[in-house]
Amino acid sequence: MTNVQKNDILQLIEDEKERLGSYRAVANKCKLSEATISQLRKGSYAAEGSDVYETIALALGYEFDNGNWNIAETTNFRIITDVLQDAKSESMFIGISHKAGSGKTATANVFLQENKRNGVFKINCKEWTGRTFLTEIAREIGAEIPKGYATVTGLITSISETVKRPSMSRIRPLIILDQANSLKPSALRSLIYIFNECEDILGLVILGTENLEYEIKRGVRLNKAGYDELDSRFGRKYINLIGSNLADTRKVCDANGIEDKDMQKRIFEECEPSKITLSDGRRIDVVEDMRRLKRIIKREKIKQETQWKLRYHTDGFMRC
Repeated sequence: MTNVQKNDILQLIEDEKERLGSYRAVANKCKLSEATISQLRKGSYAAEGSDVYETIALALGYEFDNGNWNIAETTNFRIITDVLQDAKSESMFIGISHKAGSGKTATANVFLQENKRNGVFKINCKEWTGRTFLTEIAREIGAEIPKGYATVTGLITSISETVKRPSMSRIRPLIILDQANSLKPSALRSLIYIFNECEDILGLVILGTENLEYEIKRGVRLNKAGYDELDSRFGRKYINLIGSNLADTRKVCDANGIEDKDMQKRIFEECEPSKITLSDGRRIDVVEDMRRLKRIIKREKIKQETQWKLRYHTDGFMRC
């Protein structure tokens, strides 16, 4: 790790302290001791190597390399961004449930980076139970984690008290839960209590595959404990996305160095677009898997670079 990167991470600590309110909260989020954070800031940390910097970078979302991939403002990008902004502005609980590869994570990451200092938090969910899930939320927003065995009730209380602090509540905090379809039922149900404690103060958006909506609706249908209350908190309706039409595909291509219009259309067609019906009755062709689109664009860029290198070396040989 370079000294520039280390300095960037030290600055990230300062930024996160302003965001969470204390260095102790930053240390908890990074799963380090407060003493370690203090020593790093003072330049007196004795251990060699970059391990502690990497730990902090991972916990605080430092980006070492974006892979030279640029995000374009596609239809899905605008829909997701508008939903996130509405949830934050109006302190609403909203669900986005759509197929994998539709751009949910990439858009949420952009929104997070642009609004980190304005009370936006993001958690990449895993197959967590309720207590583990609530611990992750508490750590992410800088809430005090009860010592010893943290109970679900204690964690919810700590989270709600942190959200209700004047310094937090006045900026209308937003929590984004990515891959929420991975959560165990007990974790999903815990959102009922967070809603109850933080209604009209906290915005929360769950992002997941179409299975997220399916499992919640199935839980309601089968009268599973808590699912009707959970569905109610999210308005009983989940946002579905559209996909990337030809115009969107051109934007993605342009943003990533593929500017030939014919090539852009061939890329769109290679992604095997499917027909969807819009709310106004129109039928359009869209690419639903943005990961596939990304792979094809990267492949074409590699081809272009290879051809350029070949021409360069051939021309050089001929001149000789």
